[in-house]
Amino acid sequence: MATAAGQGIVEIQRRLLGGYQLLQTLVGIRLRSVADPESVRHLTWLSDVAAAMELISRRMTAEAPLDFQGYLQDVAAFWARACQGRPVRLDVRGQSALLPDSHLLPLAIITHELIGNACRHAFPDDRRGSIAVAFSRAVGGISLVVRDSGVGADSLQPGEGLALVRGLVDHLGGSMTIETAPGAGVGVRIRLPLEPPPTH
Repeated sequence: MATAAGQGIVEIQRRLLGGYQLLQTLVGIRLRSVADPESVRHLTWLSDVAAAMELISRRMTAEAPLDFQGYLQDVAAFWARACQGRPVRLDVRGQSALLPDSHLLPLAIITHELIGNACRHAFPDDRRGSIAVAFSRAVGGISLVVRDSGVGADSLQPGEGLALVRGLVDHLGGSMTIETAPGAGVGVRIRLPLEPPPTH
């Protein structure tokens, strides 16, 4: 019985992965026929969210508890491929940490969004630079820092990306600070408690 139940879970997970992949394909097809910059921005954002959910879901299919450090390597490889041919270096350092289920998808989307924002906006005109990601355990929770060496304040996009990140951080009862100056890069520091905030 347990084996049948386990096989059922694996099948559901397989279908979910297929759904995320199909969503990315559909968005990609739609992007080829859209010229309006606002529509492109919205569709690209949707594709990013689906990609983050697919990457973390692949890790969640394993029988062992999910170690978020492994997801960091996956998302780094994803954005390294996206930046291929550009002089942008991506460095990811993370401590091993098992996270509660309530944190997995939100933190995956947060990380994906922050790296994606840096890749897309911090280095215009083939500017050379680097993106550093640090994930570690902190007192009472975890810390995530994403910092780039790009154009700084000029690269900040006040659209869905940062608003989504801030909303997810608030949802998990955490804090978020942004450090930036013109020409001095952008650093986003997030701290999250490991226990979700109480519901009201």
